[in-house]
Amino acid sequence: MLMCLGCCNVKELSELKKSLNVEVVQLRTEFQELKNTLQQQQEDVTASLRNLGLQDSAGDGAQEAQEPKVDVEDQEVHTSAEEDIEKKDEN
Repeated sequence: MLMCLGCCNVKELSELKKSLNVEVVQLRTEFQELKNTLQQQQEDVTASLRNLGLQDSAGDGAQEAQEPKVDVEDQEVHTSAEEDIEKKDEN
């Protein structure tokens, strides 16, 4: 009887892992789509400013917006989460 409970827990954990991995993949895809959309919008704004002759005065701000600063702590959390997923996938 105790052995059966252990099997159920392992099955549940395995199902949760699969579910979470699917969600992670979906979130990564959505994030990439948002990133691409933002980049396209930035390019559109830059082109519009260039057409208006405002490129020189806004050039620094546009460049800064293209390279968003990533908080070191956020990057470490993201890296740690990816490593955890990879380790779990190996098991």
